[in-house]
Order: sequence, then structure tokens, then C-alpha cells
Amino acid sequence: MQPPRPTVEIAEDLDGGTTRRVSSHDPEKIQSSAGTTQRFSEQIPHEMLEELAPNGEGDYICEKVDNMTEEEAIAIVQESVRFHADDWNFPSEMRERMERLLEGPKAYGEFYDRDLRIDATLMRYSSPYPGVRAVQELKDDPTVPIETIRAYFLGVAWAVIGTFMSTFFNSRFPSIGLSGSVIQILLFPCAKLLERLLPDWGITVFGVRHSLNPGPWTFKEQMFATICYNIAIYTTNSYGMILVQRMPVYYGLKFVNFGYQLMLTLFVQLMGMGFAGYLRRFSVYPVKALWPTILPTIAMNRALTRPEPKENIYGWTISRYRFFYICCLSMAVYYWLPGYLFTALSTFNWMTWIAPNSVVLSLLTGSITGLGLLNPITTFDWNVATSSYAALSQPFFVTCTMYFGGILGGLIILGIYYKNMNYTAFLPINSSSAFANDGTPYQVQNVVVDNQLDQTKYQNYSPPFYSAGYILTVGANFCFYPVYFLYIMVNQWKTIGQAYVDFYHGLRYGKGNHDDAMDVHSRLMAQYPDVPDWWFLIILVGAIVVSVIFLKIYPLDTPVWLVFLVIGINLVFAVPLSFLSATTGTNLGLGALVQVITGFLLPGNTNAFLFAQTLGSWALAGYGDNMVQDLKMGHYVRIPPRAVFRSQIGTIIMTVFVAVGTQDFIMNNVKGLCTPNQPSRFTCANDGNPLYASSLMWGLLGSDRMFNSLYPLFKWCFLMGTCIALAFLFGQTYGPRYLPGVKERLRQRLSRRTFAMLDRTLFPFVASLLWLNPILVIQGVQHWAPSNMSYKTPGFILSYVFMCWMPKHRLAWWEKYNYVLSAALTAGVAISGLIIFFAVGYNPKKLQWWGNTVSGAGVDGRGTGILEIPKERGYFGPEKGTFP
Repeated sequence: MQPPRPTVEIAEDLDGGTTRRVSSHDPEKIQSSAGTTQRFSEQIPHEMLEELAPNGEGDYICEKVDNMTEEEAIAIVQESVRFHADDWNFPSEMRERMERLLEGPKAYGEFYDRDLRIDATLMRYSSPYPGVRAVQELKDDPTVPIETIRAYFLGVAWAVIGTFMSTFFNSRFPSIGLSGSVIQILLFPCAKLLERLLPDWGITVFGVRHSLNPGPWTFKEQMFATICYNIAIYTTNSYGMILVQRMPVYYGLKFVNFGYQLMLTLFVQLMGMGFAGYLRRFSVYPVKALWPTILPTIAMNRALTRPEPKENIYGWTISRYRFFYICCLSMAVYYWLPGYLFTALSTFNWMTWIAPNSVVLSLLTGSITGLGLLNPITTFDWNVATSSYAALSQPFFVTCTMYFGGILGGLIILGIYYKNMNYTAFLPINSSSAFANDGTPYQVQNVVVDNQLDQTKYQNYSPPFYSAGYILTVGANFCFYPVYFLYIMVNQWKTIGQAYVDFYHGLRYGKGNHDDAMDVHSRLMAQYPDVPDWWFLIILVGAIVVSVIFLKIYPLDTPVWLVFLVIGINLVFAVPLSFLSATTGTNLGLGALVQVITGFLLPGNTNAFLFAQTLGSWALAGYGDNMVQDLKMGHYVRIPPRAVFRSQIGTIIMTVFVAVGTQDFIMNNVKGLCTPNQPSRFTCANDGNPLYASSLMWGLLGSDRMFNSLYPLFKWCFLMGTCIALAFLFGQTYGPRYLPGVKERLRQRLSRRTFAMLDRTLFPFVASLLWLNPILVIQGVQHWAPSNMSYKTPGFILSYVFMCWMPKHRLAWWEKYNYVLSAALTAGVAISGLIIFFAVGYNPKKLQWWGNTVSGAGVDGRGTGILEIPKERGYFGPEKGTFP
């Protein structure tokens, strides 16, 4: 029996220095220097226990705290401080507290014994990350049904629906999709219906009975079905290449038929799955591989399938399930306003309404072709507000750093534009499209014969020109690769190096992935047999064979060695990129790097460029990363790795047909697809346009012409990135060691007034650089064209409220409701968006009134430049016949 809860008093808590309600105890029960035994868990107040064990496992945590010896706790804390020294996500207050604990009881003060054991228990038997604690389970029952017939049926059925949705809205900007956390809500009532209706009929295979209805729908069945779905929504990876090749507004190639699309999509998906076997050791098993963006899905799973205790959290008693449906239905009704009835609420460029024809006002505050820099309220559309950042799941330090990187990028764009670098002042300031020298969209048919550049036509027409925003995006992409590769490989070398060693030992000696694991998740997963590396290797080899056949039977004029080149590039660069995704929640490909290499090796060959982009950017690093993400999800919820593998391979093959069929439907039936004024926003601004623009730059014209003639600044971006990475590595390695001494010497030499001024200005700025992550800064800089600050500012505000203020001041509420709210609002937008499209968008029913036209009525909607095209020539730039 648990002892009764003692009375309450005010004292220091785990956060150190603050006051909190804690239990008062009989002095005879407090541990003394003489070694009197006591239950340290009795010193844990109720509110603190709710934060340590938000899912009702308080008794388990208390038991571990009471059974932990001081020697064991010190050893665990020492190892944890060392291991997490370079962990970006590790709570800073916990790191500081653990360092103080290691100084001893006299230096730490009151509650040393309790706090030491609590931190050690979190490290060994729970998680130091609040987001993981909010969704995890600390015990596992391997007898719970997982791979049931009904779980496969529902998982595959919703995968088909999800594939249709993600493919259908892929060309919309901003796009609409159903995330895994949303599908869980729709899947759960279907599961409960089957639980009630299906009979308990089954068959026995290898001693295991498989029933249509094995009993109540379980937590793991729900999660397994979600993973089946989750992998399917990425079957649009090859769609960009197909879109650009097939659509008349781009290349309009006639041989891109259904068979072509099917074969391409299939081997792209399977090659990514094969590559996931390589990445999993770097981005699944390390405890630092947090994957913050999958936590809302797991949280929603818990809310649906597990009974919740009645509890009052800051006056909130509503269950997560009911909270979800209220928010979801409210958003589904509300979204008709910004989605159709009053679209100015979505593109809320209200400052441009003051003077619609003011070019300067449009450039600075516009949301369509402007920069959105000075507009504090840019949208009332949840889809727009969360399109740049996962505002309710991505760590705030990530969002904050990227946001201020975005502001820096906007200032650079203004500098490029007003200096008229590369004739950008004749064009919209921020567009992902390519333009001819008369300001119209670039028509590649005017310069191509038999898929090759015709020099005569090219000299009579125009080179492609790009906006200042797109130039910055491309240049920052080149800068990004040396920054992220050097910074991660040096900063995280202990973790990545150990993963390389484990990968070799796994292939050479069959070492298990969970051997010598410290964290509770890996220890619990060790009971399940893992997927052998050679299974993934077979899939990868098979996909390579199909890709070679594909290149031989279709007239792409692409050499086979390109397949092996992009695989080699990914083997080197995908590991730090995947680790970056796992720790920050950002998801990037290797597109810019692959396009430059392809442009040098195969200039003038647009099909080779598109193929390399599709395979090298997303099939391997991107799609493999997405599959690794699902493996991590299974890792957190204890689904056997082989079950996840079977669900992924089966679902991929089935949903490829759905994806290709949907692609065909979109390209054949959506009127005005990939045109700027498409009524339902199917403008291809985020898929077809940037890929087409890149294919002109690096595929048609080639890297040599781009680097040495048209945009010579690009070639220096790689060197700039290297210098940035080395500067940060040097400063963050030696700064903490030498800067305190420099500061003290300045204190002695400078006057008190001068030093005080520096202490308020320069010193805090330099100190901030010691923790600043340059990778995230560059990511923020490069995230432009077609995006702008109008898509970032609302996400930044939401992230501050829900990922910074809430965890600090309302942690219990945040752990229970935050991820549920994110899933609910996203689900409401997806459901409403689909209804709106088929009700009033498929055969467009225009609602013409001021609220739907005001956003695009001025300069921001027209996208004009600050310089007029010379009337006497009719075009800007070099004379015709002298184009580089």
C-alpha cells in the first residue's frame, strides 16, 4: 500500500531556485548522514509527478526513484552529462541541474538526494525530453495483437485515401494533406465499427491464430495501421518530374504515359526503402534522434485508444478525444471563410490595401509576390500559418533560429533587388518561376529541338532570368551543404561515428541494433527480432535493376552511370542530413548538390537532370528519411521492426498504382493546372515551377554556363558555406575556453562605463553565437521563393506560445493537449479543403466580391518590377545574339 500523501509546504524544486508545493515529512523519515532509509518519492509533489509521468506511470517512476542508489545515480548522471553535451534538444535547465548535482550535496543544497535520483531515473527508465515523456510508455506487453487482418485492412484502405489526397493536392500552394495524426482520428471509429461487427473467425498459421476480430482494438493495432498509411503519403516523390515532363506549359513530352509514370514511381519508392536500411542506424536507434514531428501522431494514438483518468489541469477536464473532435469540427466549419467565402483572410496582405499601386509597400509587406517583412498579422488560415514550420511540434529554438534567418534572407533579397543584380529589378522580387527577357514566363519550347538546346533559337529568344528571391534560395542551397556536412559531422561525430561502427559490426558480425543500449526504448525493443540488413540490400539492388531497365526502354538520353553516381552522393551526404531531420524536425533533400553535379557532367540534357533530381534528392535521402521516421515511430511504441517492414513494402506496392492514377486524373482534368491564376490554387508554385526553373538553369544551360557566365556568384557559395561552418566550429569550440578571460581583461583595461555598455550589447551577442546553430540560420535564409515572411510570422508566433511559453508555464496542459490540438486543426483543414474543392472548385464557381479580390488587386498580385522594360528594345539584358 502506498503511504498517505503528506502535508504541503513551499520549497525549492527540480528547476532550482523557484518555489513549489512539496511534501512535508516527519524529520525522523528524512535521510540523514547516518544513512536512515526513506522513500525519496514522498518528496515529489503531485504537480512535479504529473510532469515526470504524464501518462499515469507515476508509481513506476516512484519505485525506480526509491530503488536507485546514490552510487548508481551518480554514474548515470555523469554518463548522461557527457553523452548529451552536444545534444541540441536536451533541456538546458536539466543539464545545468545535473552539472550542479555532480558538484555534491553541499554545493547543490536541499533535495540533493531526491533530484539526483529523479534525473538518473529519467535518463535510465524514462526520457529527459518532455515531448517524448508526453507520448511514451515505459512498459511493454509483447502479447498485444498488432498485425491483425483488420489492422492491415484499415491501414491499406486509408493509405489509398491518403495517397489520393497527398497526390491530388501536391500542386496546390499551399498544399493540403492528411498527416498520420489526422488519419488516426478517421481510422479509429472505423476500427471500433469492425470490432463490433466482425465475427471471431480465423485461421492458424505456424501455431499463431489470425482472427478477423481478436477482441478490443488495441493501441498497437492503431499505431500499426497508422504506419501503414504514413509511408504511403510520400508516393508523390516522382510527381514533380512527371509533371514537368508531361505538362504543355513545361516540356510537353509525349512519351510520358501511364506505364512510364508507374515504372518510375515504383523504383523510386523501393530504392528509398532500400536506402532506409542504411540510414536507420544513424537516425532511429540513437536516443538523440528525437524526431519531434512524429510525437503528435503518437500522442493522438494514446488519446484515442487509452482510457484517461479524470483530472483537472488548470481548470481543464475535457478528454483529449472530445477535445479533438470539437476543435476539428470547428476548424472544418471555419475554414470555409479563408478557403472560399473570404479568401483575403488567407492572404491577409492588408497593408497593401492602403495603397494598392505602391510598389515599395507591395515589395516590403506583400504576401503574394512581396516579402511580407513588415506585416505582423499575415493570415487567419491555419494551413498558411503552419506551412513553413511545424509550429506545435518543432522545437522552438529551431523555429526561432530559422525565422530570424528568414529575416536576414529578406534583407539580402532587398539588396540584390535594389542593386539590380542579374536584372532582378525588372521582375517580381520573390517568385519561383523562370522569366524571359520581356518579363513573360519562360517558354522552353522556343529554344529546344529534340530535347536539346538549339543555339540559334536560344540567341533569338532569351536566357532564363530569375527573381531575387529565387537567386537567394539557390545560392543559400549551395552554401547549406558544406555548413551542414561539416558542422554535424564534427559536432555529432561521437554519435555518428559509433553508428558507422555498429553498421559495420552488424554487417560483419551480426551485432544487434540494441546491444549496449542505455535508453529504455531500445532495451524494450531488444526482445523483438530486427530486420537483417540484407533484406534492405535486396530491395535496393532490385530497384537499381529496374531503374537501369527504365533508362534503356525510354528515350531519356540518360547514361546508366548516373544511377550509381547519385547513390554514391547519398551514401556520403544523407547521413548528416538524416540526423539533422531527426534532431530538428526539418526535412531537406540533396537537390541543389545533385543539380550542380549533373549540370556539369551532362549539360543541355534536361531529362537527365530531372532524373537525377528525382532519384538523388528525394528517392534516397528524402524518401529514405521518411521511412526511417516511421521506423522511429514503431521504435517508440514497440511495434516489431519486421512488422513495420512488411507493412511498408506491401503498402508501397499497392499505393503506387493509386498515386499514378491520381496523377493522370489531375493532369488531364484540372483546368489551368500550373498557371498563375488557377482558381483553386493549383499553380504548381511549390513543385512544378521551381523544378522547371532549376531544369532550365542546370539541365538545359548547364552548370558551367550558370557558374561562369550567367550567375558567377553561385560558385563562391560553397566556399562561403565552408568558411561559415569553420568559423562557428572554431568559435564554439574555443570560445567558452578563452572568452571569459578576454572579458575579464577588458574589464580591467576599459572604463567602467565603456565596459558596462559592452556588457549590455556586444558580450550578449557574442555569447549567443556560442549556442547558435548555423545550419538552421542557413535553412531560414534559403526558405524563400515562393514562400515569404507572410508564411513564417504566424508560425513563429504559434511556436513561441505552444513550444516555449506553454511548456514553461503550463507543462501539464501542454503534455495533454498540445499535440491533439495540432492534429485536430490540421484534420479540420484537410476535410474542409477536400469538400470545398469538389463542391465549388472542380468546376469552378467563382465568388466575386471585394473580400475575394482585394488581395490580388494591386501590385502585390500583379508581381511587377521596380524597373520598366525598355520600350524601344522590348526586352532587358544583353543584346540578342550575344547571350552567354
